[in-house]
Amino acid sequence: MGETSLGQVTFSESTQASYRTTAYAELCRSYLALHDFRMKLLGLLPIASVVGLLALGKAMPASPQPELQPEAVGYIGIFSGIFTLALFGYEARSLLMCHDYRLTGAYLEDAMNIEGQFTQCNETRQFECYRGRFKRPLARLVNDKVTSSLVYSFVFAAWFFVGLRYAFDMHPQKCVWWAVGMGAVVLSAALLFLRTLTREPEKTSHAVSDEAVVVVVTGHAVRIERSVP
Repeated sequence: MGETSLGQVTFSESTQASYRTTAYAELCRSYLALHDFRMKLLGLLPIASVVGLLALGKAMPASPQPELQPEAVGYIGIFSGIFTLALFGYEARSLLMCHDYRLTGAYLEDAMNIEGQFTQCNETRQFECYRGRFKRPLARLVNDKVTSSLVYSFVFAAWFFVGLRYAFDMHPQKCVWWAVGMGAVVLSAALLFLRTLTREPEKTSHAVSDEAVVVVVTGHAVRIERSVP
């Protein structure tokens, strides 16, 4: 039975396997919890934006003295658009954490000699059901980076339209084109930003030689190393 020395402590292979199993279980729970939170936020953001737009519409009745002046509504739209971009920063952080969880999970699965969700269920879509000249490339486009960028860019475009229409008194048709254009710019920039940060080498391998991986198990940092034969 092989052993690995860590400082003054020696871990047997069975102890290392137990640590890996516990770390993998904790990693799966953290990954699913973060993923669930992101999905709830992506679903809540458009609903909250629609409710806000409807509330602003009701606050501007067709009367000489509306509850809110058009300029105020426009500025609310501008700041809501800025807030949407700031919220996307938190979404980008969560995406990067999910990406790190997947890489760490793939390493642990390789160390445990299993092919689990982090090894097989990735965005390369290598299953046989995706075989085809157009099927696999299209399937690869359906991922969390694209969907989250679409949601945030659409919400930003909606608030940007409100800002242009009421803060600068632009013609509605011009506001639509400007909002669509800015939404496309935000979408392109968000996709480029996320893909640049999460881009992986052409040929990836989950095997790790002597490099250590630090995981957190029940609040304690555990350093797991592969023993060198």
